[in-house]
Amino acid sequence: MTVDSKKIRLDQLLVREGLISEEQVKEALLHQKAHGGKLGSQLLYHRYIDEAGLVKALATHFGCEGVVLSKLEIPEPVIGFIPSKVAIARKIMPFGYSPDDNMLHVACEDPTDESLIDELHFVARGKNIKLFVAAELALNTSIARYYLGRDTSLDDNLLLEISDKATETDKLPTPDSMEVDNAESPEQPAVLLVTDEEHSGPLLQSLLKRDGFRVVVTDSADDAIDIIGETTYHSVLIKDTVTGDYIDLIDRLRKTSPRTTVRYYESASSLLLGQKMVTAESQLLLQNLELFTSLLSLRERLTTNHSGAVGQYAGRLCHQLGLPEKDRLLIANAGYIHDLARFYHHPDEGLDQPELIKLTRKLLSSLHYSPVVVEILRNMYADLGGKYTKRLPIEVLGGNILTTVDLFCETVDQNERLSLDRFDAIKKRYRALIGSMFLPEVVEAFLALIQDEILQSQSAERPCQVMIYADNPGILSPIANRVRNEGFRILSQCSLDSFVELYERSLPEIMILILHRGKDEISGFVDDLERRSVAFDKVPTFLIVDGPSSGELTDLLNRGFEDVMPLEVNIDILIARMGEIRVTIHEEESRQHKADNGETNGRLADMNWTVEPVSPDAVPEPNNRLSNESILTEDCRRHDKRVRSSQSP
Repeated sequence: MTVDSKKIRLDQLLVREGLISEEQVKEALLHQKAHGGKLGSQLLYHRYIDEAGLVKALATHFGCEGVVLSKLEIPEPVIGFIPSKVAIARKIMPFGYSPDDNMLHVACEDPTDESLIDELHFVARGKNIKLFVAAELALNTSIARYYLGRDTSLDDNLLLEISDKATETDKLPTPDSMEVDNAESPEQPAVLLVTDEEHSGPLLQSLLKRDGFRVVVTDSADDAIDIIGETTYHSVLIKDTVTGDYIDLIDRLRKTSPRTTVRYYESASSLLLGQKMVTAESQLLLQNLELFTSLLSLRERLTTNHSGAVGQYAGRLCHQLGLPEKDRLLIANAGYIHDLARFYHHPDEGLDQPELIKLTRKLLSSLHYSPVVVEILRNMYADLGGKYTKRLPIEVLGGNILTTVDLFCETVDQNERLSLDRFDAIKKRYRALIGSMFLPEVVEAFLALIQDEILQSQSAERPCQVMIYADNPGILSPIANRVRNEGFRILSQCSLDSFVELYERSLPEIMILILHRGKDEISGFVDDLERRSVAFDKVPTFLIVDGPSSGELTDLLNRGFEDVMPLEVNIDILIARMGEIRVTIHEEESRQHKADNGETNGRLADMNWTVEPVSPDAVPEPNNRLSNESILTEDCRRHDKRVRSSQSP
């Protein structure tokens, strides 16, 4: 930081550089006094200056480099270097990483804060930290977008073009005027509006009043805590830029008024449009459906979870098409239960998919299920006849998405890896049916999705080494082929001696034992392997049994086995568990690689330690009761003595 820039205030620096006028400074200071926030944020909010100009002045003021965050698309791995709680609490934003010098670039409000640097060195696990100054509003917007999952931009937080006339009589109320608001009829439903916005805040207040709500307004979460008392509010709307502990406010509302709707919003537009409202909730619901269909498939002893595959692909295809979260949830939900009649009615194997879906529709209708979902299923396998060129109902779009996905999952064995040649044939078949069975936008988005999936699988990391033993060759091949097709490198044996010999030579990373024998025989087999130095506690091992129930062998889990599964288990569950282990192995290899190259990430376990013996005479007297000054003085005396000794002839 330069001496000159430190002495000059930011407003003086901005005026000196000709970026703003004295009059604009006065107006911004008045807004700051009334509504809080930083002076730079008020200048940016009212468009007296743009972000680039403000960052340039801030960089000069602090004597450091600045960053214009609104111009950047920050990679997800960079965001993951800093935990969300730290980023939100400290108001910082990582935006770049240089692996050459292990340097993490972080935007903040005050790059001279040494305690911030120390904290980031700790949470970023050994990375070098370089701080950049950024505009406060841009920081708030980036944190909301990347850490809180809100679809917002800097423009959302800037002043909209609202005429002065629109806000002349609707300024934010002062505490004195608030009593007049509260004096309205107590029978009116009440809304608490916690916002520091000068223009959109009064407009929201006016709209709510016109709809018959009694509106109380404050600009601080702490003040809102004092206001709520024992009052029951219909809704509480909290702007994400207000000061105070909004978490405490929400927790208190949950206690005093659990029926109150609480909305935490980043801009007036996101509040009205409901952006990102259901993202987390929809993910939980879809995970529940995935678990539900997996358990149904397991109970029916199906080799694949077709319902789950359709639901997953439908959700991903909706995301590929950019559909709103609400539409994605409806369509993916329909995908997971499109063949529910398979598990309820157990129809003949010869029943084709359209007939099975028709049975499912009847079942859902009898249960008064969502009419939209039922109509989506009704539009599966429908002949489009070249229609829907000008309008496209959600039921038709959803039905076409599910048709596209369902045909793929029926045609392509989920236990096999799809080759590019096979994909080209599928691509031609799909495109030939555009206009009659498929919508062009749905087909092209789905083909792009599958192509990306193939390319990603081909560029996957080093495969894990998996050893498979089966005492029955007939049941070895199906499982071995599926594991191989999922990208694992396998060694399979039906000879126990050969298996043990290969175990000693190959050092597998995962083992699978497939045994067709009784409980006591399995226990004896495991004992034999342990006597021959097969370490189940060091190599993740899955035991698949054909005979006794897996519940009879749970004691093996205490001997190091990863899991015990029946032979009829849905193979997808086994593959998913192995995939988690593969990720853990790759992460450990990455840490070890960094340790071998001197990159410790601050972990003591990654450091190379050497131990040198010290004789009792060489151990100095304990000094832990002396003052720091005495210890330092004694150390300097010893150092001076060594230097003199080395210089003597």
